[in-house]
Amino acid sequence: MTRSSTRRLLAAFALLLGAALAAGCAGSEVTASEPVATPSEAETDTPAAPDAEPAPQPEPEAEPEPEPEPEPEPEPEPLPKPVAEPVGVAIPRLGVNAPLDAVGLEPEGAMEIPHDIQRIGWYSLGVAPGEATGTAVLSGHVDDREQGRGALWALRTMQPGDEVTVTHEDGTSSVWRVDVTTSYPKPELPIGDIFTRFGDPRLVLITCGGEFDRSRRSYLDNIVVYASPADTDGDAATAG
Repeated sequence: MTRSSTRRLLAAFALLLGAALAAGCAGSEVTASEPVATPSEAETDTPAAPDAEPAPQPEPEAEPEPEPEPEPEPEPEPLPKPVAEPVGVAIPRLGVNAPLDAVGLEPEGAMEIPHDIQRIGWYSLGVAPGEATGTAVLSGHVDDREQGRGALWALRTMQPGDEVTVTHEDGTSSVWRVDVTTSYPKPELPIGDIFTRFGDPRLVLITCGGEFDRSRRSYLDNIVVYASPADTDGDAATAG
């Protein structure tokens, strides 16, 4: 083979080899392409918005507290039993057991006194002996020029602790014990303290005493005996 033939053969071989390499590269680009990454579901899903905080639930309304039970009103105290009218008085120290007359006021304003000096007056415009409050007043003449000595002649001799018993028309009685015996000039008699419906229950007995004024034919003083209920419960009325 000549040198020129040899060159042509080499050139043809080179062309064939180049064509083969080119064909191999072209096929490689088509078939050997890098895999395209497919996004995962986690990547493709739109990220969820963070959960919104739940709206605060309204607090349940508190049940109203039950209203307190009203305290029962205290029962009214029973009214004291009415005291029967007094009809007599006994004073053992004086040996007196005299009837009582209900009296009022003289036209000039003084307490009436029974004309019969053996009878004693009870001031019926005030309280009766044995009522819960106030002062019951009994009064009588000490003496009389025509009738002599009255039922209360010796009232000035009464001593603390002496008893006075008042009887009532319903058969009950009230017993009193003397606290003090005193005297006042008539103008100084404590009328407001004696003739009262208020204060602790008392019994007061009044008569005349002291010096006798012949020009006026009247004694200048009043003898006054104050007594309290004899029982310890303050209720002087007892069964007769």
